[in-house]
Amino acid sequence: IDECSEGLVQCDTHATCVNLPGWYHCECRDGYHDNEVFTANGESCKDIDECRTGRSTCANDTVCFNLDGGYDCRCPHGHNCTGDCIHDGKVKHNGQIWVLDSDRCSVCSCQSGRVLCRRMVCDCDNPTLDLFCCPECDPRLTSQCLHQNGLLTYSSGDTWIDNCQRCQCLQGEVDCWPLSCPPADCDFTLVPEGECCPRCVSDPCQAHAVRHDITKTCEDEHGITRFSGSSWVKHGTDCTLCQCKNGHICCSVDPMCL
Repeated sequence: IDECSEGLVQCDTHATCVNLPGWYHCECRDGYHDNEVFTANGESCKDIDECRTGRSTCANDTVCFNLDGGYDCRCPHGHNCTGDCIHDGKVKHNGQIWVLDSDRCSVCSCQSGRVLCRRMVCDCDNPTLDLFCCPECDPRLTSQCLHQNGLLTYSSGDTWIDNCQRCQCLQGEVDCWPLSCPPADCDFTLVPEGECCPRCVSDPCQAHAVRHDITKTCEDEHGITRFSGSSWVKHGTDCTLCQCKNGHICCSVDPMCL
């Protein structure tokens, strides 16, 4: 279920909804950050003061003014400003456009003292197009990729999800990386079958993972104190394994042992 596109999620105005397999999270928009204080609906996203933190690109003859979700470079009253920008220690003139040295697929421009950068727009009809930056425009069969199951093919630039990893086809080669999950701020979590991200549960015996608290101990059938996270075979049995989970004793029978 895509909770974002179906309107099942109401993120804060400073956040945007990001769909995940079996889950979602509200991610801070550009110009905002949550200071590692996570809330599910994104209300923890606060404005970044680019002027105070030095993230602005205002030139020496302009003054930085912080705005909600961004900033502005303004000319002080009574001055004539050039509108030039400072980028990577070099002066860029107002209206100048250039390609980043570190990323040939990104174009930057200087606009009234501000540096604005974006990815190149891919026009597949352009004969001079850089296929490295726009792999989706590469029609060659050698640039296609085979899915892990060996049954599906993808064009260069396509992405898909397999085994809780996001994969991408780039000019015939497959690159995969783990899906990012929102933090689960609770003591007991499990990953439901068919999903990739942990969810909070109230029943500790259902939990796959426990945030152990060493101050919460258990007392077994013999009155022995067990620390959270410890396991033992229940007295009088051979196949019943018990575990202490933050003061809760959870026991289960191993069917392979019977």
